[in-house]
Amino acid sequence: MPFPPLRPPKRPAGRRRLAAVSVGPACALLTTLPAAADTGTGTDTDATPATATGVSTDTTTVTLVTGDRIVVTTRPGRKPTYVALPAAGEDGAVESYDDASGDHYAIPAVAMPYLGNGLDRSLFDITRLAQEQEGSGTAGAASDNVASAGGGGRISVDLSFAPGATPAGPAGVTLTSVSGATARGYLTASSGTAFTAALRRAIGDDVAAGRRPGSTPLSDGLTSMSLAGAPSEDTPDGTVSPKYPLKILQINTTGLTGLPATAYLQLYNTDSLTRENTSVTAVNGVARVAVPAGNYGLYGLFYDYDAQGRLSAVRQFTLSDFAVSATGTTAVSLDETTASSLFSVRTPRPAVQDILMAHYFRRDATGALTSMLLTMWGSTPLYTNAQPAAAVGEIHDVVQWGATAATAGDAYRYDLAYGSDGVPADQTHAATAGTFATVHQHFAIDPAANNTYHGSLLTGFVDPYNEAGGDTQVSPWDGQVWPADLTEYLGTGDGGTWAQMASSPGAVWQYADPVTFAGGRSYSVDWNHGPLRPALARHVGYQFCYACAAGPNLTMILEPAVDSVSTHVGFYAFVTVPQHFTLYADGQQVFDSTNQYGVEIKGAPTTPTTYRTVYDTDLSANPAFSQSTRTHTDLTFRYTPQTGGGSALPDTDTCFGKSADTPCQILPALTLGYRLTSDNNNTSDRPIQTMRLDVGHVSYDGAGSHSRITSAKVSVSYDGGTTWKPALVVGRHGTYQVAWLNPASARGTSPALKVTATDAAGGSITQTITNAYTIAKPAATSSTAASGGAR
Repeated sequence: MPFPPLRPPKRPAGRRRLAAVSVGPACALLTTLPAAADTGTGTDTDATPATATGVSTDTTTVTLVTGDRIVVTTRPGRKPTYVALPAAGEDGAVESYDDASGDHYAIPAVAMPYLGNGLDRSLFDITRLAQEQEGSGTAGAASDNVASAGGGGRISVDLSFAPGATPAGPAGVTLTSVSGATARGYLTASSGTAFTAALRRAIGDDVAAGRRPGSTPLSDGLTSMSLAGAPSEDTPDGTVSPKYPLKILQINTTGLTGLPATAYLQLYNTDSLTRENTSVTAVNGVARVAVPAGNYGLYGLFYDYDAQGRLSAVRQFTLSDFAVSATGTTAVSLDETTASSLFSVRTPRPAVQDILMAHYFRRDATGALTSMLLTMWGSTPLYTNAQPAAAVGEIHDVVQWGATAATAGDAYRYDLAYGSDGVPADQTHAATAGTFATVHQHFAIDPAANNTYHGSLLTGFVDPYNEAGGDTQVSPWDGQVWPADLTEYLGTGDGGTWAQMASSPGAVWQYADPVTFAGGRSYSVDWNHGPLRPALARHVGYQFCYACAAGPNLTMILEPAVDSVSTHVGFYAFVTVPQHFTLYADGQQVFDSTNQYGVEIKGAPTTPTTYRTVYDTDLSANPAFSQSTRTHTDLTFRYTPQTGGGSALPDTDTCFGKSADTPCQILPALTLGYRLTSDNNNTSDRPIQTMRLDVGHVSYDGAGSHSRITSAKVSVSYDGGTTWKPALVVGRHGTYQVAWLNPASARGTSPALKVTATDAAGGSITQTITNAYTIAKPAATSSTAASGGAR
């Protein structure tokens, strides 16, 4: 029977989350939305009918009119992440935020001079675009308004023209119908290139002529272009009924030359964000808006362009506090020249800036939080104006800065973040050995994967204002080569806690829990190190629980592509994975699906119950995969409902069905951790193969079952699972060293592994991985040489 979709945890009113991520070259992750859930089949498990909802990770790609693409990823229990992939050859600067309704926007810098000046904000409403694409029925397929990931779809737009003008589409726009002063047309991912080129030419011409950028019309007589069917900013749906008396606030903006300037602003009522939290564009030096009287703060960006229409600098302007009077008109003046403090970093090793993110958080007097995010790739400079800490509410201003080695081929980079409770006048920073950690990153890849293009390593600061796993992450413009080893220097200037995510060219995405790195210390992290397989993790930091019960609500989710790090989870992106997930309760099937890898049960038994999960994946027909081509996981545990104890989910985490009266209990499910000795192609040339095996239970900040591990067995097959040979397993209490032969006759092939383990509470797990790793060919014919040594 069908049942309701997964609901993410509620956040305080006014809370807004954003992020900047990246997959492949030039990307940034941006965040918001409820998690999507697909429905499988369910049957009764108790006297009260139970319902079961299948859940999995979904990815959708939409294309903006500028040719930039946004990949929207929705993980169970999480807000979506928005991965921005700037159009090839573009500046790669994106301003992102959530509006008062919760819709997420991502606006490329090239469109800013025309925002509200010919281009409607609806063109950049990622939430609406993603929902319309999902409504088309196929992730990645095109709806009426959205171009597909492959670029073959259309972006349908509505255009308005001045009276008497002959409707004509701007460059890249094909008109399909005209009615008086209105028209409808479309762009495609490819025609967006022509549209963007026209934007650049017009901006460059204005700069060269000494005019305000955006003065030249995109098309004669064009007054507005918006997403087809979207209400214009000037003609909103419904009738506005203000809850407060409104007063006029006039914002005057002056540019570097002293002439009126265009600026892009966020206006906050700091008494309460529910009264006013809105975007304002000052066009030709003036913005007028009706707002309630009270205390306010303001965040704004001035974009400077050169005569080629490209971004030459960004200037961040903030006002910590000002008041809107209850009588008359209040005027506020912003002068771009006061944003004169250049952000810069000195590093011990030569490095060139390739990433800069400015993330400005504002908390009101009630505790509600909002934020604005600017993400830039390349060396575009950022200037700021000094502002004190807030008198009403709080300010937290963070600049995350990344730089790559100055010499091509030197495998190191810096990712540093500096936070403050105001905007300091001195924006110069010196990174020293004691202010950053040295992290040795290792990137492994399936030898069959297409690694002719780069993957990504995304990095984002985590602090009390951005605590839920690091909502903001970004990667370099040109991505990260795989396989490879990289030395990354991670800064401690904003507390030293970082969240990272890696997307391999082999279409495997790995998410890491937030880690706090200590200055002066060294660390080592593996990404995509196999064998990849379904698993539960041992999590740290804020989490949505993938193996929990809360009263009659139960969640069991196995992510399909987990690597060798116990706090990593992973899945296949834009790859169809044949799979089969089944859940049994006391021997009765309660859920069965070939589309999802997890389930949420409503009406689960509240008495002791034995659960069994069987999950199979099969990538054997996909030539881009030669390792972990099939997996079979059979997991059984006995769950006894209780309140409190060592299996109580930490209060800082959440689960499906949690409420003030219904706490979460972690299920006593077993986990397997593999530390296979192999190189960055998951390949081994050792005659005796070794592996560390960790057997434990799913946990959250240490909470979870601590039932004694009673057995662990490992077998290896060199003939695809027809026959099995036992491996030597030495150890106890869940920690084992395992060894077996890599016979000369098996060189160049990929053996299968089978692992079985049990605990004292009656739990068990059996996992079989076909083509778990590769035995290297003889040296004379080896074609699998990989960077990095075996680990």
